[in-house]
Amino acid sequence: MNFDFNKMTRKFLMGEGKQEVSPHALLQALSETLSSIRARSKRDENKIAVAKTHLYEITRSFKKLQEQVNILEEKLQVLEEMSAMAGGAVEGHADSRADEDKEGIIR
Repeated sequence: MNFDFNKMTRKFLMGEGKQEVSPHALLQALSETLSSIRARSKRDENKIAVAKTHLYEITRSFKKLQEQVNILEEKLQVLEEMSAMAGGAVEGHADSRADEDKEGIIR
């Protein structure tokens, strides 16, 4: 069997072989991993409980951020549609450098 180590190394270094994994999937996998850990002492139990609490907070924050991204994407789509209807010029979005004088003040 012939291996092209140069090609394999290049792919590894360039990240070409890397698959994108969603953050939600990573959080789910981490949650399952924490649930499968068996504590050997009360101290370990407390550490696992704190880690689970932190993971819950991270998951909540992620969901809130995802909702904000969705809202912003919808707003962007509306603005792009308005821009297309207005012939490409949205009020307040025109080239402001044309209105600047030599001192950089917009009039």
